[in-house]
Amino acid sequence: MNFKVPNLRNDFFILLLSIVFLSCNEDFNTVGYDLISTNAFETDRVKLPVFSYQKESLADIQTNDLAVQQLGTIDVPNVGRSSAYIISQLNTSDLNFFGLYSALDELGDEENVKAIAENEQVTSAYLEIPFLNNVRDQDGDGVIDSLDEDPLSITSDSDGDTITDALETQNGTNPLSQDSDGDGILDTEDTDNSSYQPENREYDVDSIFGNRNATFNLKVEELTYFLNRLDPEENFESNQFYYTSRDFYEEGFVGEVLHDDTYQLDFNELRINYKEDDPETDIDETTLVETRRSPRIRVPLDINFFQRRFIDVEGSDLLASESQFKEYMRGIYIRAENPSDDLYMLVNFALANIVVNYEYDQYNDNDTPDDTSDFSIDRVERSFVLSPGITINHLENSEFNPEISQVINQTEGSSKIFSKGGIGLLSSIELFGKHSDGSADAKLQELRENNWLVNEASLVFYVDPESVNNWTPNNPIANRLYLYNKRDTAPLLDYFSDLTSDNTKTNAGKFNHGGILEYSDDGTPYRYKFRITQHINNLLRKDSTNVALGLVVAADINNYSTIKARSTDESKEILYPTTSVLNPLSSVLIGSHPAEGLEEFKIELELIYTDFSN
Repeated sequence: MNFKVPNLRNDFFILLLSIVFLSCNEDFNTVGYDLISTNAFETDRVKLPVFSYQKESLADIQTNDLAVQQLGTIDVPNVGRSSAYIISQLNTSDLNFFGLYSALDELGDEENVKAIAENEQVTSAYLEIPFLNNVRDQDGDGVIDSLDEDPLSITSDSDGDTITDALETQNGTNPLSQDSDGDGILDTEDTDNSSYQPENREYDVDSIFGNRNATFNLKVEELTYFLNRLDPEENFESNQFYYTSRDFYEEGFVGEVLHDDTYQLDFNELRINYKEDDPETDIDETTLVETRRSPRIRVPLDINFFQRRFIDVEGSDLLASESQFKEYMRGIYIRAENPSDDLYMLVNFALANIVVNYEYDQYNDNDTPDDTSDFSIDRVERSFVLSPGITINHLENSEFNPEISQVINQTEGSSKIFSKGGIGLLSSIELFGKHSDGSADAKLQELRENNWLVNEASLVFYVDPESVNNWTPNNPIANRLYLYNKRDTAPLLDYFSDLTSDNTKTNAGKFNHGGILEYSDDGTPYRYKFRITQHINNLLRKDSTNVALGLVVAADINNYSTIKARSTDESKEILYPTTSVLNPLSSVLIGSHPAEGLEEFKIELELIYTDFSN
């Protein structure tokens, strides 16, 4: 492209090119740096007022079809008792017939001698609910990070036998044991580890709160209430929402008991051996694993129920279509009651199922199809699977700390902030002061008139020291808080711009933005710090609206979706962060108006800024 300059301006153009050329010179860059160096301007920090209040809590929340489900009972320190139950519809594939032939064909077929009465009989039925598992393996050596001596090194040797984890995984020995097959001979000397099954896996089960060894009564009952996907009050044109306040158990919508027994969680891989030994091999197959599944709840269900409700109605209209099946078999209700100690869990109910095994008679022509006198009747096993449909969590709070009501009723700023997940407690944060009395607007306008560039803005919440007296790691406390724009329930700009991740820990991403629990030197929970620099700069330099912020506990910082909820403040409808519903824990913080003796722990908004006004 030709770029022409009028002759009248040639001298100016030459001067301009000279300046551009000089700008590439190192000396010129140094001069330019000096022109904007912080040495030439004032860099300082200031602490600004924050107003916190807690005039509402959740009265009800939508809990159908959440990403994970909660089950159990736990005393949340300084807050109260929380319980969770699971209600689930059941889905199925084709159940028009069991065995090989339909009920009609079993009556006899002159053209098919194999169509016989199959005499199906249920032999077992199991409910399986997988746990959430941490399977991160950053170095790819076959050992998950939580069990790896060095999760970032491919040369780590977790069992200390001088053979790297990666090489043991490759060779089919156990990288977590010096004696893989348990024969008393160390792997470094053993020439035969063939009895070790390298397919076996170790798991790190996540999201179990309380005493993992506690026992409890696990009860599974038939649900007799029909769960509708579409809302009949909206002419079946929109989805039906189910709220946690609806207690189908108390309303009597339960039928037969399918399981009722004491249970203790098992966090090992579920391994099911072959049922029969093959007489033609030298190995006893009943000692070998046929099926491996991740750790899970697995309980037997009443086989007579499934015999009557499924096998015995083969071929009827009750099982003819998916809609008829859901009307007929409406679901199950799962309760974990009377624990020996606190135990509360998040489970992967989307992968839960009921596996029903049954036997039936099968005609065997003994490979002589033309000789109808040469046959036998074999007993064959088969199964069908029921999977979850609409799933609802019924959550309950009880025995609430009376101090919470006192804080909610405070009108001049809260002395403490009670933050809790589930049917939660939420707090409002107003930057620069109280919005309703004009003090925040006045302070914000004053700041806008300053010629400041904010280098860092931090909002710090301190854990109430009294709430962690005699604290031990066995006392659960929320490890993450989430700060959001309360007007539209959206994250702050700093949240979106933070692309950091941490695969070594749960819920540890976006750590620059923060909100992660920090500990004092003695290991006691200390504070949560948020960096909100972009949010503050937008308020100061772009005249953005200074909206109130919401503060809740978070189960997954990457999940900023919302659900419907009703608050106790005039029972108004609100949108609420889903991440808070999925975290049963809590944290007690010092508010903007602390009690005497706790002033040093009040909320801090600190700006580190460069002043360009001088």
